[in-house]
Amino acid sequence: MQIKIDTKDIYEEGTKKIFEIKQQVEKLLPFWIAGSITALVATSYAHLFSLAEDLSKKLYHNTGLWFLFVPPIFFFISWFFVDRLAPKSNGSGIPQLMASIELSHKNQPELIDSFLNFRIILIKIISSLLGVLGGGSMGREGPTLQISGSIFHLISRHWHWSEIENKSAFLMAGAASGLASAFNTPLGGIVYVIEELAKSHLSTFRTGVLHAVIFAGIISQMIMGPYLYFGYPKVPSFKINFIWKYLIISLFSALIVTGFSQCLKLIVKWRSQLDSIAKKSLFALLAGLYFALVVVFLSSKGLGPGKDLLNSLLFDSTNTQVSDVCSRFIGSLMTYANGGAGGIFAPTLSLGGSFGSLINHWFNFDMGTLPVLIGMTAGLSALTHSPLTSFILVLEMTDRHRSIFPIMLAAIIGHGVSKIISNQSFYDFVAHRFLEEIK
Repeated sequence: MQIKIDTKDIYEEGTKKIFEIKQQVEKLLPFWIAGSITALVATSYAHLFSLAEDLSKKLYHNTGLWFLFVPPIFFFISWFFVDRLAPKSNGSGIPQLMASIELSHKNQPELIDSFLNFRIILIKIISSLLGVLGGGSMGREGPTLQISGSIFHLISRHWHWSEIENKSAFLMAGAASGLASAFNTPLGGIVYVIEELAKSHLSTFRTGVLHAVIFAGIISQMIMGPYLYFGYPKVPSFKINFIWKYLIISLFSALIVTGFSQCLKLIVKWRSQLDSIAKKSLFALLAGLYFALVVVFLSSKGLGPGKDLLNSLLFDSTNTQVSDVCSRFIGSLMTYANGGAGGIFAPTLSLGGSFGSLINHWFNFDMGTLPVLIGMTAGLSALTHSPLTSFILVLEMTDRHRSIFPIMLAAIIGHGVSKIISNQSFYDFVAHRFLEEIK
């Protein structure tokens, strides 16, 4: 018995499959390329940021009281670059990205250009490096998101090999890739897009976001290794009879960060009323001077993004002092007030974590380092109004699955407390102001 093979059908079927694969590759190629570029830029930026932070510590320790002149000078230059060359590169960068995603749903790429472009990338990096060189209490995570969003937007605008069907999903992929590269938290990046940036536009979420995050994550780990942002702190196991302690720490950490967030909103309003270059210059100089006075005469723990403070709390069994928390609170506000580029993710983590440690010390809860993680999670959730993202980020940054229930509880409490006080997160508040300005 002979079996007749129709080679024509096989050829046509094979040709069809090859064409489908080619189409799929062409669709995903911009996500792969943009994710890879984001990882390279983000890791280089992280390295420069770390060098600037180390240099600022040396300046602080070697200059003595002369350090009082360092923050005002660097804060002023940081603000000047932003104000003169790229005003939309100021602050965190996350509100600008949120506004851009909203504009992408309305198909207004020309308006997005003012928030995401090549100049934004350069000025964002330069200004934030100058700020942290002056000792500023700022992070690189928010700036990394605006930088990654700019990379994805530029590729979207100049991509001619194939059609990028959904520009908003492409920008969301940029946000996820940026967060994944900044914290080495790929799952947190994806969840943040779903929870915070997509919101009512979940239908735009596509496989491309996952592909972009994978490429960004792999390349970041190839360069920096499979590191954890906060290592492997030892934490006690979950205890049902400690729930009331978890609640107290979460509540107070959420309250202090919510207060911090409300103060940031006031600063944004005050700065918007400055109508001359002279007033803006004076504001930047005074912010730098107040910051210097705080870190010199109150506590040096207000210097930098706060990662060193959290590491000492998590690994060296140190206790936070009231002066340390005050320095971080005021120092972070003054850093943001100067008007340059710089994120508030890391300062918020350090503020919430240090206050959680302080509550643990005040009440003699004796829970080891767990209050630090609880404070970090509750604080970040209070700032962003994104409890799921906050919980997953802290979990991924520390790999402490035994503390999963306390930090989940902290995320819920942080979100609930902040929503009672203000229905609008800080990022939403600033993003809406940006959108109102361009109407």
